[in-house]
Amino acid sequence: MTPYRVPRQVLVYLHRGGKFLLLLRTPELGGFWQGVTGAPDHGETDLDAAIREVREETGFDVARTIRPVGYRYEIRPGPDSLYWSSLYEPGVEAVPEEVYLAEAGEGEPRLQPLEHIEFRWCSVDEALELLYYENNRVALARAAGLLTT
Repeated sequence: MTPYRVPRQVLVYLHRGGKFLLLLRTPELGGFWQGVTGAPDHGETDLDAAIREVREETGFDVARTIRPVGYRYEIRPGPDSLYWSSLYEPGVEAVPEEVYLAEAGEGEPRLQPLEHIEFRWCSVDEALELLYYENNRVALARAAGLLTT
């Protein structure tokens, strides 16, 4: 895998009927709960990357329902992180992550077994309990707030 020249990530929270989809990472990738995440390919916009990542990780097509949450934060990968060093060139200290919200289609997600091993549809409170990272909890709360406006 070639490291990305411009480090950035996207995070997409999928919702349906008042529930949010969380995915459990494989133990090799940390074993924590999260929304759909990934990095844009070379020349790809954040929005296009978010749509592609949702399709790849769940099988859902969200091109018509996705929207930016208006929230971005930075991930600070540790210097000893083999995962991060495989994605980004040496010296990357911070990776901005743009947050999106999308409505999932019918059916259940089709997980990629090399990335995720389980999924759950959760209420906001359940999701906030499961999410490992504080910035993911803040992002989910902001995304959920858009559903009531």
